[in-house]
Amino acid sequence: MKKLVAFGPGKCGLEEVPMPVIERDDEVIVKLKYCGVCRSEHYGWSTAEAGMTFGHEPVGVVYKVGKNVKRFKVGDRVSGLFSGNAEYVLALEKCLFKIPDCLSDEEAVLEPLSCLISAVSKVRIPVVGDKVAVVGCGYMGCGAISLLAMRGAHVVAVDIRRECLEDAKKFGAAEVYTPDELPAKYLTVSTDHNDHLSEQTEKGERGLKLVMEWAETNESLDLAINMTRMCGQIAVGAYHTGEKRLVNVEQLNVKAIDMLSTHPREMELNIEACRRAIELLCEGRWNFRHIPTKIYPITRFDEAQGELVTKYGKHMKSLVDWTKTEGEPYITE
Repeated sequence: MKKLVAFGPGKCGLEEVPMPVIERDDEVIVKLKYCGVCRSEHYGWSTAEAGMTFGHEPVGVVYKVGKNVKRFKVGDRVSGLFSGNAEYVLALEKCLFKIPDCLSDEEAVLEPLSCLISAVSKVRIPVVGDKVAVVGCGYMGCGAISLLAMRGAHVVAVDIRRECLEDAKKFGAAEVYTPDELPAKYLTVSTDHNDHLSEQTEKGERGLKLVMEWAETNESLDLAINMTRMCGQIAVGAYHTGEKRLVNVEQLNVKAIDMLSTHPREMELNIEACRRAIELLCEGRWNFRHIPTKIYPITRFDEAQGELVTKYGKHMKSLVDWTKTEGEPYITE
């Protein structure tokens, strides 16, 4: 079978490797259909050493099951929390989820959806109807917007790209701005350690109680800090890779900001988030379907990774198709 491996920075290809073997009774072998192309791997791909592998957003069908597996049978469409780096991969039964008929393969890439539900489940939304902000309105940012709106928030979306702001409106943002257009009431910068915080609050303090950051840049972190009011919360959803980010710790301290990393690391929460994603999408409660998605043959993985930084306004999500080695990429909703 074929496996996707790096030959060097920005260069991946297929290598012949042995088929996986079930060693645990609760394991399943999945034949992959798709794997999502994730921005969190972009830096690793661009600096890769030979032998590295990529892919963690899988969709496929059950090929073989261990003797204690009860919930799945050969041929079931599945997604979940397992590798997406080869034609056939192993998955634990507890990390596998059957795709219902209400979802297409393209819609059922559960790993990023579980990350979104996990992240938004952790943040503080003070009161239903309160204004909260999302900085960065790509695929993950728009997913967060849709969940925050579902939880009753009035979402203020910010992005440097107008195409992304149009997407943000489709998925529930009530207000959209580029950084230069932000109203003054949404910005608050303080360098006075003797500010009378209680008086500011009584008079209507500027800034927002919750700001989620999804843009993965130093500038987006700085803006999120400047948009957060006294004693508010910044939730960092983006997976920051590459060079160090330098933020204004004085603002964090003076404004007593709670800075939360929402990147998922709790397996049980992630598993529950996969179940909940299926439920919310199929019941029509989560407005995050019909995503413009570009699908590439697996042999064009490098092209898919390279276009992650230029896709805005063209498509929101990228997948590689493990069943195709030839053909042109295409966009579907």
